[in-house]
Amino acid sequence: MSDHLSIIADQWRERAGELGHWAMRALVNRTDVWGRYLNFKQRKVDADGVVHNAITAPFKQERGKIFLQESSLVKHFQAKKEGEALGLHSMSAHRSSRWMAIDIDLHDSLDDSVTPEGNFAAALHWWNALREMGLDPLLMDSNGRGGFHLLVLFAEPMTTESVYYFLKRFVADYEMRGLDQMPETFPKQLRAKAYGSWLRLPGRHHSRAHYTRVWNDDPAEDEPWLEGHGAIDRILEIGQAQPEVLVAIGLEPAIETICLDFDGVLHSYVSGWQGEANIPDPPIHGSDKAVARLRKRYRIVVHSARCFNKEGRDAVRAWLKQHGIEVDDVCEHKPPAKVYVDDRGVRFDGDWQETMVAIDAFRR
Repeated sequence: MSDHLSIIADQWRERAGELGHWAMRALVNRTDVWGRYLNFKQRKVDADGVVHNAITAPFKQERGKIFLQESSLVKHFQAKKEGEALGLHSMSAHRSSRWMAIDIDLHDSLDDSVTPEGNFAAALHWWNALREMGLDPLLMDSNGRGGFHLLVLFAEPMTTESVYYFLKRFVADYEMRGLDQMPETFPKQLRAKAYGSWLRLPGRHHSRAHYTRVWNDDPAEDEPWLEGHGAIDRILEIGQAQPEVLVAIGLEPAIETICLDFDGVLHSYVSGWQGEANIPDPPIHGSDKAVARLRKRYRIVVHSARCFNKEGRDAVRAWLKQHGIEVDDVCEHKPPAKVYVDDRGVRFDGDWQETMVAIDAFRR
């Protein structure tokens, strides 16, 4: 590793915690599956010479038991060597998207008409067009050899269908931009048979000695591409497009999610823990009416540690049905949501001293 690349690697590693938190907060559409590039020893080449270097994680037998954690995202950003890297799906289980992206790759062209410079010219054109729409697109040099990613974040989820069609219309002029193929857009499918496609996160490239660079949109700066801390600062500062701006360009807001804890929020839990499948107590007064009212505006998901196995999940669903409380999903993990309602939650307002007092209060 060159001295310059080593310095850049250290800077990404130093900021991995910030980046992991940002990715979990702004990019994760679902936590039950994610993309993962395999390390070199695990990669296979088929009879046609195609390298199979990526999978959907976790393995099938682990799905529903293991979920994406912020710590896994942090490890991605800490990577100093080529090999494993993570990607995130562009569509949630209920077909909403928190971001959109364009992946401009350098394809093999018969007449060599497509070049890294040509790809960049197309990427820069679309970057400017998105800015003129009032968005804050992030233009990234994804691999150092003519591949570029354009990323736009949403303040609130949009329907995958509206994002999909917007992007297809947006890049329909690809031939005028000098490209021989339409670039990949994310979300990539409307109704994926499995989980839809995923896009690699910024950071260390999975097979090349390259860290993501970010196009510098500050006219006062001399360097056109930001690296290391400069690139990371720009990534963390990316603006999230507000719903009114997105609606104006043809996107449709998705129904947002409210995540409710089960014990102590719906189930009164006066008897305490009696086993994951034994739920003896009645609902907290007004739960049925409150949830019904919320479901007129939001998608309601109930999460509980009881749901780590099928018996527990079935017991929670049966209890909800018994007491006339209709929800949209029941799961073990907390999905991305607008609000989390938890009887033992601690709100953090930037003051650790007050937060520690609140945490200690749970001991009483």
